[in-house]
Amino acid sequence: MRKIFVAGNPLVEQDSLALEVARELEGKLKGIGFEEIEDVEGLEKEKDLYIMDVAFGIKKVEIVTDLEKLETVNAVSGHDIDLAMELKLLQKIGRLGKVHIIAVPANYTVERAVREAKQLLKRISP
Repeated sequence: MRKIFVAGNPLVEQDSLALEVARELEGKLKGIGFEEIEDVEGLEKEKDLYIMDVAFGIKKVEIVTDLEKLETVNAVSGHDIDLAMELKLLQKIGRLGKVHIIAVPANYTVERAVREAKQLLKRISP
């Protein structure tokens, strides 16, 4: 079973799309399961880490494996660190294996995001 960790904030409309996609696809893809996360704590043990999250500036659902392509927010304090920054820091200190970000365009409808994510996830199903 390939586990897809899903990031997002259900209280912020622009940041909840990946969570909605995972809920729609749960149980519908053989060999794929979803788990919602709030941060990356504990994910270091995953050798092949898959995370689905919303992204800006992309035109379709895609997999990003080069963390340097991910933009980070300008952190003012330790409380401002976003998912991309956490992943980059963990990778830099050697605590992460291969990371695959399943990026969902922030401006997509749920229906379009589900359709494209489903096609992509079928290709990576174990």
